[in-house]
Amino acid sequence: MTAELTEARLLDIWETGSGQEPPARALLLAAAALFGPTGAGLPGPGPDGTGQPDPWAGTRPVTEHTLAALNALLLDLRERCFGPALSCAADCPHCDEQLDVTLTTAELRPPGDRTAPPGRAPATGRVRVDGLEVTYRALTGGDLLAVDPDEPGARRALLGRCVLGAVPPAPEGPSDAVLEAVAERLSALDPGADTAVALTCPYCRHSWTAPFDLAGYLWAEVETYARRLLHEVHVLARAYGWTEAEVLGVSPARRQYYLEAATA
Repeated sequence: MTAELTEARLLDIWETGSGQEPPARALLLAAAALFGPTGAGLPGPGPDGTGQPDPWAGTRPVTEHTLAALNALLLDLRERCFGPALSCAADCPHCDEQLDVTLTTAELRPPGDRTAPPGRAPATGRVRVDGLEVTYRALTGGDLLAVDPDEPGARRALLGRCVLGAVPPAPEGPSDAVLEAVAERLSALDPGADTAVALTCPYCRHSWTAPFDLAGYLWAEVETYARRLLHEVHVLARAYGWTEAEVLGVSPARRQYYLEAATA
């Protein structure tokens, strides 16, 4: 792990996120990428303990970041912690063969990486539907937290949060036609909001676009790493009587030697 996300901090993130739903976990990981080891982004002692203000102090909370901005943070975190290559598997929808696929973080970024930088307000757009001039904005992390995806009408509720207003006003709320028009334009408004991968089956040559759950993939890696760390702490604590902090204070190379000695 890097200085931006220490092993101790990773364990804190894993423990906090273990009982949360996927959207909350995604925001937890994004906050770790944005704010470093403090995870707060508030004035106070800096990450290096010098007492200098956190350089991200005053930055918009991750709940106000667009989906593309959140994905960019997750990709940054993934690169720093686990590298740019992602090993995946996919089933061809045409011939049912399972494919081993290696992606890179660069492939999951929008062309030219046009993601809005952290701290910028969500982009807005306008569309004319049924005689209404509708103003809408990009989806944010807060929108995902506010809508239960398992509830009936979840998609409509999510799109409704993007609609800022209409001229003339529509007291009854946005119509289905308005919401669909907004839905069709969200990807252009916030490039990188959807992480999808273009695949071609080497067996039948069928091509398709597969969705990729970036936050879920990264969380699975964090959980695997955290559980391995806890096992190492358990083994060395039993063998040497060390505390968790003492075990994590040992470099991975030395820790591996102690693990081999303890289990020999």
